[in-house]
Amino acid sequence: MVSLTLAQAQIWVEKAQQKAKQMNLRVSVYVVDESGIPVAFVRMDGADISTPDIARAKAYTAVAFKRHTGELVEEMKSNPLDANGLMQVGQGRVIFIAGGVLAKKDGAVLGAIGVSGAEADEDHACGLEAIS
Repeated sequence: MVSLTLAQAQIWVEKAQQKAKQMNLRVSVYVVDESGIPVAFVRMDGADISTPDIARAKAYTAVAFKRHTGELVEEMKSNPLDANGLMQVGQGRVIFIAGGVLAKKDGAVLGAIGVSGAEADEDHACGLEAIS
């Protein structure tokens, strides 16, 4: 079984921050392991107060559904009642906004990174850069 290490999570956080800086963004970045437990977190100077909670929810949602949250957004557009129900049952841990990026190694879920503070596609780009 492959496990996400703190060192790897910190590398992801750093890479996401670097991408955000290149794009002139201020974001929060959350990394969770394969079971949704937080491993690493950072809130960049100037990132909005709500961004840590949103970033954590994006990361959790990605591992819970084993998909990037951007893919889930498209699926949920045609099922708004399902989306609403899942978010209520998730008690604030589930959110359908792009920016949660699932990471796999050798076909197994390693964890996920959630990025929040910019437009959803920019958050997603930072997350993708982080796990690359």
